[in-house]
Amino acid sequence: MTTGYLLDTCVLSETSRVKPNPHVLRFIKDAPNLTIPAAAIVEFQQGIMQLCSRDPVKAVRLTTWYQGLIASGMPILETGKEVAEVWGNLAADPRLRNLMVSHPGAKRIRFGQDLHIAAAALVSQLPIATFNIKDFLLINSCYPLPGVYNPQDDTWHARPVMSHPLAEQASASP
Repeated sequence: MTTGYLLDTCVLSETSRVKPNPHVLRFIKDAPNLTIPAAAIVEFQQGIMQLCSRDPVKAVRLTTWYQGLIASGMPILETGKEVAEVWGNLAADPRLRNLMVSHPGAKRIRFGQDLHIAAAALVSQLPIATFNIKDFLLINSCYPLPGVYNPQDDTWHARPVMSHPLAEQASASP
């Protein structure tokens, strides 16, 4: 049984929708110890700023939603030295390169935030709640994560595991 979850941006943003998935809303209401990774804040800010020129009314609505999320008191897992070190290790792994650099013709630019969230999960030992199963299972195949869970369908795609050497290395470094 898990003691909490690190929420991917997609799970948090579900609460901004006009008709959010009821399974996700129930998960957010009932799950213990939900934590926002700093990477989600980066993605929210990027998304809202990019939306300003295309749809300023929606950008204002999402800004109000975002401010409410931040004011909700849900803890934010900051990117300290340990998370940054693990994130750097993940970003340097050639097997995960497509999570850092977009391929030509991609619909969206990749900024490595899935790796950032994975690093936070490894350091905090919190499983990731996400709909983005494919990318996190790729990371998990290289660096076993403390769990990958999809709240839309209540499915574990990677069961919680014990601590990973990368996280232990980061916390042990001087």
